[in-house]
Amino acid sequence: MITELLEILCRIVEENCDTGTISLDELSAAGGVYAEAGEGFIDTMYYDKSTVKVIPVLFLCRDKDLKHGIESLEKISDYLQRLKSYPNGSNFTWLDTKIAKEPNRIGRDEDGTYHFSCILNCLILY
Repeated sequence: MITELLEILCRIVEENCDTGTISLDELSAAGGVYAEAGEGFIDTMYYDKSTVKVIPVLFLCRDKDLKHGIESLEKISDYLQRLKSYPNGSNFTWLDTKIAKEPNRIGRDEDGTYHFSCILNCLILY
Protein backbone atom coordinates (compact mmCIF):
# COMPACT_ATOMS: atom_id res chain seq x y z
CA MET A 1 0.00 0.00 0.00
CA ILE A 2 2.73 2.52 0.94
CA THR A 3 4.86 1.72 -2.10
CA GLU A 4 1.80 2.15 -4.33
CA LEU A 5 1.02 5.50 -2.66
CA LEU A 6 4.59 6.69 -3.30
CA GLU A 7 4.48 5.57 -6.93
CA ILE A 8 1.16 7.35 -7.55
CA LEU A 9 2.32 10.45 -5.69
CA CYS A 10 5.56 10.66 -7.68
CA ARG A 11 3.77 10.06 -10.97
CA ILE A 12 1.26 12.89 -10.49
CA VAL A 13 3.95 15.28 -9.21
CA GLU A 14 6.22 14.51 -12.18
CA GLU A 15 3.30 15.06 -14.57
CA ASN A 16 2.10 18.32 -13.02
CA CYS A 17 4.92 20.13 -11.21
CA ASP A 18 7.77 20.31 -13.71
CA THR A 19 10.31 19.11 -11.13
CA GLY A 20 11.79 16.26 -13.14
CA THR A 21 11.96 12.65 -12.02
CA ILE A 22 11.53 11.98 -8.32
CA SER A 23 13.77 9.22 -7.04
CA LEU A 24 12.50 6.63 -4.60
CA ASP A 25 15.94 5.02 -4.26
CA GLU A 26 18.25 7.78 -3.02
CA LEU A 27 19.04 11.46 -3.29
CA SER A 28 21.49 11.78 -6.15
CA ALA A 29 24.79 13.56 -5.56
CA ALA A 30 24.16 15.28 -8.90
CA GLY A 31 20.98 16.88 -7.56
CA GLY A 32 17.26 16.33 -7.89
CA VAL A 33 14.34 15.33 -5.69
CA TYR A 34 13.92 12.22 -3.54
CA ALA A 35 10.86 10.96 -1.62
CA GLU A 36 10.42 8.39 1.11
CA ALA A 37 7.57 7.38 3.40
CA GLY A 38 7.99 7.79 7.12
CA GLU A 39 6.40 5.92 9.97
CA GLY A 40 2.65 6.17 9.56
CA PHE A 41 0.06 6.22 12.30
CA ILE A 42 -3.66 5.59 12.63
CA ASP A 43 -5.79 8.73 12.66
CA THR A 44 -9.24 7.10 12.91
CA MET A 45 -10.55 3.55 13.08
CA TYR A 46 -14.21 2.85 12.33
CA TYR A 47 -16.52 0.10 13.61
CA ASP A 48 -16.21 -1.77 10.32
CA LYS A 49 -12.40 -1.80 10.90
CA SER A 50 -11.72 0.57 8.01
CA THR A 51 -8.92 2.92 8.99
CA VAL A 52 -7.71 6.40 8.15
CA LYS A 53 -3.95 6.37 8.35
CA VAL A 54 -1.51 9.29 8.14
CA ILE A 55 1.55 8.51 6.02
CA PRO A 56 4.24 11.19 6.26
CA VAL A 57 6.25 11.60 3.07
CA LEU A 58 9.67 13.24 3.32
CA PHE A 59 10.89 15.09 0.25
CA LEU A 60 14.58 15.93 -0.03
CA CYS A 61 16.09 18.10 -2.74
CA ARG A 62 19.68 18.82 -3.67
CA ASP A 63 20.32 21.78 -6.00
CA LYS A 64 23.15 24.22 -6.73
CA ASP A 65 20.59 27.01 -7.24
CA LEU A 66 19.07 28.16 -3.94
CA LYS A 67 15.93 29.59 -5.51
CA HIS A 68 15.28 26.65 -7.84
CA GLY A 69 15.75 24.10 -5.05
CA ILE A 70 13.31 25.64 -2.61
CA GLU A 71 10.79 26.40 -5.37
CA SER A 72 10.86 22.75 -6.47
CA LEU A 73 9.65 21.62 -3.06
CA GLU A 74 7.20 24.53 -2.82
CA LYS A 75 5.62 23.46 -6.13
CA ILE A 76 5.27 19.88 -4.89
CA SER A 77 3.80 20.76 -1.49
CA ASP A 78 1.46 23.42 -2.88
CA TYR A 79 0.22 21.15 -5.67
CA LEU A 80 -0.46 18.16 -3.41
CA GLN A 81 -2.12 20.21 -0.69
CA ARG A 82 -4.46 21.97 -3.13
CA LEU A 83 -5.63 18.97 -5.14
CA LYS A 84 -9.42 18.73 -5.14
CA SER A 85 -9.43 15.02 -5.97
CA TYR A 86 -6.66 12.52 -5.30
CA PRO A 87 -6.05 9.37 -7.33
CA ASN A 88 -6.83 6.12 -5.54
CA GLY A 89 -4.74 3.01 -5.19
CA SER A 90 -5.88 -0.54 -5.68
CA ASN A 91 -6.40 -1.05 -1.90
CA PHE A 92 -6.83 2.46 -0.53
CA THR A 93 -8.50 5.82 -1.07
CA TRP A 94 -6.27 8.87 -0.88
CA LEU A 95 -8.29 11.43 1.09
CA ASP A 96 -6.06 14.46 1.58
CA THR A 97 -2.52 15.82 1.92
CA LYS A 98 -1.40 18.44 4.43
CA ILE A 99 1.93 20.17 4.84
CA ALA A 100 3.52 19.01 8.10
CA LYS A 101 6.84 20.81 7.54
CA GLU A 102 7.16 23.65 5.06
CA PRO A 103 9.94 23.50 2.46
CA ASN A 104 13.17 24.82 3.93
CA ARG A 105 16.92 24.77 3.51
CA ILE A 106 18.60 22.19 5.73
CA GLY A 107 22.24 22.40 4.70
CA ARG A 108 24.91 22.99 2.12
CA ASP A 109 27.80 20.93 0.76
CA GLU A 110 31.35 22.23 0.45
CA ASP A 111 30.87 22.53 -3.32
CA GLY A 112 27.96 24.96 -2.79
CA THR A 113 25.11 22.50 -3.37
CA TYR A 114 22.10 23.29 -1.18
CA HIS A 115 19.91 20.73 0.60
CA PHE A 116 16.19 21.23 1.18
CA SER A 117 13.40 19.23 2.81
CA CYS A 118 9.67 19.21 3.46
CA ILE A 119 7.22 16.72 4.95
CA LEU A 120 3.70 16.10 3.67
CA ASN A 121 1.15 14.07 5.59
CA CYS A 122 -0.98 11.94 3.26
CA LEU A 123 -4.30 10.71 4.68
CA ILE A 124 -5.44 7.39 3.25
CA LEU A 125 -8.46 5.24 3.95
CA TYR A 126 -8.15 1.48 3.69
